[in-house]
Amino acid sequence: MKNTIMQIEDYINKFLTDEAKTIALDFVSFLRENDIEFYKDNGTCWKSKIYYHLKFNGEFVGFIAVKDPDEPENLWTVWSDNCKAFESGNIDDKVKETAYKHIDFCGKCGSCGGGRKKIIFGKEFNKVRGCTFRTDNPNKEDLPFLKKTIELHKEYIVSNDVIRHYNSLIDEGNDPVHDLKPLQDYMDKWDGKDFIDRMELDNTKSVLEIGVGTGRLATRTAPCCKCFCGIDISAKTIERAKENLSRYGNVILICDDFLTYGFHTKFDIIYSSLTFLHIKEKQNAISKTASLLNPNGIFVLSIDKNQDKFIDFGTRKIPVYPDNPENIKECIKNTDLCLTQQYETENAYIFIAKK
Repeated sequence: MKNTIMQIEDYINKFLTDEAKTIALDFVSFLRENDIEFYKDNGTCWKSKIYYHLKFNGEFVGFIAVKDPDEPENLWTVWSDNCKAFESGNIDDKVKETAYKHIDFCGKCGSCGGGRKKIIFGKEFNKVRGCTFRTDNPNKEDLPFLKKTIELHKEYIVSNDVIRHYNSLIDEGNDPVHDLKPLQDYMDKWDGKDFIDRMELDNTKSVLEIGVGTGRLATRTAPCCKCFCGIDISAKTIERAKENLSRYGNVILICDDFLTYGFHTKFDIIYSSLTFLHIKEKQNAISKTASLLNPNGIFVLSIDKNQDKFIDFGTRKIPVYPDNPENIKECIKNTDLCLTQQYETENAYIFIAKK
């Protein structure tokens, strides 16, 4: 008879009962929905135990143990893996309160070298072990916290993957500003002349581009406005944009995350093309855009029609968050912006909103 490889759900069904089983299966289902991969550790230390590594895009996001014989008091345990995303204080208070209950402090066993100082959701703690959080026998109140740690870690990995990807494009000699005309014409299917005309540019306007890249669109918009600001998360891309836009004295370029960067000014025009697919929190992005617009300001957005969850470049696959036109309309409606126009091209949906 052919041996069947047991999955983590099989172990949960076999060894857990009642609420513990329900909660564990709920969490595992959530992990699978979020493309988390499970790897059973069959090494010497864990061979006789039910211990799983949790990975996303090949990077650790956590660990799960079921019925560890060395800890009979625990039915199952979840550990996070350390992540800089856990430092931000911008987190729901209830999740933060639960997180503080599950910080994995050093127990002086020698395995963590006494722990170290960490900032956890805006607060400093000493003697924290490498995994940051440990949750024994999670209950239903713990589930939102556990799921949030996975979401934060996944978003952090995706963000780093995106940065590495765009840095690599520069290293590989890719610069859309210098593309041949056929490729430039192809890109116009997302943001051509009509897209730019909807901005109503003139030499009195201040402009922000979200996801400026190497300056493909900025070379056309910066000469037509009073001052231009572009933001992008890729350092190498921004450096190339500085070269491509060096002839213009009205340009400011920022290497940072649009959602977290603290702008000190507002703008008359904000636009973005093919960037929102890298942003999971669409509502947060559009709400922040609205807050950065001057009265009567214009927001012009181009989103890709493609609904794939990954962009495959052959040597690397980049996770993305596909845009949905109905969702974008709803996000705009939830701000003080008024959607004045919406149209589509062969490859994109275009939105124009005014404040």
